[in-house]
Amino acid sequence: MLINTLLPLFGLIALGFACVRLRVIPAEGVAPMGAVVVRLALPALIFLTLAATPPAEAIEPWLLVAYGGGTLATILLCLAVARLVLRLDWPECAVVMLGVALSNSGFLGFPVTEALFGAEMAGRLLAHCLLVENLLVIPLGLAALTLADGAGGRPGASLWSGIAAGLWRNPLVLALAAGLAVSGLGVALPTPIETLLQMLARISAPLALLVIGGILASLQAQRAARAVGLLVVGKLLIHPAAVWSALSLSPLVLDDLFAGAVIYAAMPMVTIFPILAARGGQTQTAAMALVLATLGCFVTLPLLLVALL
Repeated sequence: MLINTLLPLFGLIALGFACVRLRVIPAEGVAPMGAVVVRLALPALIFLTLAATPPAEAIEPWLLVAYGGGTLATILLCLAVARLVLRLDWPECAVVMLGVALSNSGFLGFPVTEALFGAEMAGRLLAHCLLVENLLVIPLGLAALTLADGAGGRPGASLWSGIAAGLWRNPLVLALAAGLAVSGLGVALPTPIETLLQMLARISAPLALLVIGGILASLQAQRAARAVGLLVVGKLLIHPAAVWSALSLSPLVLDDLFAGAVIYAAMPMVTIFPILAARGGQTQTAAMALVLATLGCFVTLPLLLVALL
């Protein structure tokens, strides 16, 4: 069953890779495809999932605390290893902080958990991960990159205001807030609107996987061995282990939510990781880590699923 679930997912990634390499889809066409996923399809799915969920079940506080706690523990542990053991410089430490905790929730985590647990559960898990990533990981990581790039200067008000503005322009965050609002109000969506959103939601998983393959085919990267190695190990092994440990301390998290949260944590870095890392001049390190972690996930994910399921 596990093989039957994973093979179509990896097959879509391989298809996207082949289409770009063979120029069936031009490399410059990958970004617009990704924009459809991030700006339309995934927001529609998140909104529908939360709007149809009773308010008391939409957000699980213990899951949020455990996922956030495991993520923060991963950041601190990998920062200590980067600075004290590997003696990396501060820009490399900053990119490690961001990369080990920022999962590819939308393009990989959601399709995998949807195949295993269904769209509703996958959407709820995605909402929790988005909250942790947008309220904790991205602000902390960008602040660290700014500090490192500025030779120790304090991040100014413009950085924090920029992060806040970006947060409220993010379609995924807006969909999350709107879904929670509709759930709380108990409002029923008109049938035509609900049908439209369902049509958009259904394309999110397959299109996201094609985009991952296209990105891998078009990405060029160079090597910075120690930082890249820590990024890959931290993201694929340490982050899921930390989230698993944190969730084990809470008996209130349901089994499917437990397994799904660990799977989200085990995903490689988000595809915009090299863009975010440019703030600290670490684009090439981030790009190489993204490629290796995404390829490594083909090995680590099946092993994790065997252990979980």
